[in-house]
Amino acid sequence: MTVSSPRDPMINEMLIVDVFTRLIFDAEVILGDTGLIVVELLEQVEGSLAGQPRREVSEYLRALGVDEMIAVVKQVKAASDRRQGLLAAGGTEPGRSLYH
Repeated sequence: MTVSSPRDPMINEMLIVDVFTRLIFDAEVILGDTGLIVVELLEQVEGSLAGQPRREVSEYLRALGVDEMIAVVKQVKAASDRRQGLLAAGGTEPGRSLYH
């Protein structure tokens, strides 16, 4: 069973690619809640981006080759699926984040 709400949207590969494309072309693009979740998940899978300015995230994405981009999209999707699994299971243990 998949759980989704407006605050916890389903994230698929096309949505991830869309957010990445928007960031590649405009580091300062205004992202909605879902886009911000994608960025948080990207920071989770690529720890060197955690806490970095959006411009650094954009530069990172711009520098990826096609195969690398596909791999990162898969990693972000897997992180999203794990997050959804935690939400479906009723949340997290005390002190444990949905993102880690």
